[in-house]
Amino acid sequence: MTGEGIPDLLGMVVKYTQVYLKKKVMQRNTEFQCTVLEVKKITGVGTTIDVVLVNGKLEVGDTIVVAGFNGPIVTKIRALLTPQPMKEMRVKGEYIHHDVLYGAMGIKISAPELDYALAGGELFKADSEDQIDDLCDEISEQMLNFAEKYVNPKLPGVCVQASTLGSLEALLEFLKTSKIPVCSVNIGPIFKKDVMKALKSLVGEKVKKEYATLLAFDVDCDPEAKEFAEENGIKIFEANIIYHLFDMFTEYVAQCKAERKGAKSGAVYPCVLEIIDKNHIFHNC
Repeated sequence: MTGEGIPDLLGMVVKYTQVYLKKKVMQRNTEFQCTVLEVKKITGVGTTIDVVLVNGKLEVGDTIVVAGFNGPIVTKIRALLTPQPMKEMRVKGEYIHHDVLYGAMGIKISAPELDYALAGGELFKADSEDQIDDLCDEISEQMLNFAEKYVNPKLPGVCVQASTLGSLEALLEFLKTSKIPVCSVNIGPIFKKDVMKALKSLVGEKVKKEYATLLAFDVDCDPEAKEFAEENGIKIFEANIIYHLFDMFTEYVAQCKAERKGAKSGAVYPCVLEIIDKNHIFHNC
């Protein structure tokens, strides 16, 4: 027994099962379950989200609710798209339009107002106005708890940027266990407005240079943002592995502390003197 041909045999079994037993395959768990993977802008289509529909079904015209940068986003599905056969969702090309799709499968959804959707969060389907309100409250509460758990904008800390909500949470959890404070978070590419948030660590009475940093995990950085950071003394650390970010930041913290220590050793501080005997005051002309 060499095992040769087993992958081909399994492939044929899966193929013919999908073709001839399609109507007999049923989902026992009918609870709707869908996750947002990526947010993309497609030429001629607009902003779309790539999702994995695990359970349930989606139809054109369904009302969906997703988490966004500025709060919950409520919108209606304009188009359900899938790639051509034997092609990946990420490969550019013409897509197949569908009126309805069932889980489990990957789907590209086109809908209005998706520009600020968060990748990595759940996608919910609403059937009534009351359900929309409940889902919006649930998403808002989740985002509030998330922010309160990891972020304190009132205290000095680093700024954190990640590609998805899941990767951001993983990075924040690691920073929390490493006792590194965080004052600001965001998802997606780094722009000038994101770098400006780190400026507050360079102003005021207590300047902490090591906190004027932005930890970027698996995201791109706009050239204008890099230029602005260099001009204002803000460090941007980029990496695709959390531990690499941690190593770069801890090394930079040690460097900043060494600079402060060296500056203190050469400083001359004022002092208060008391004259004990006025007869021992001399003045040479």
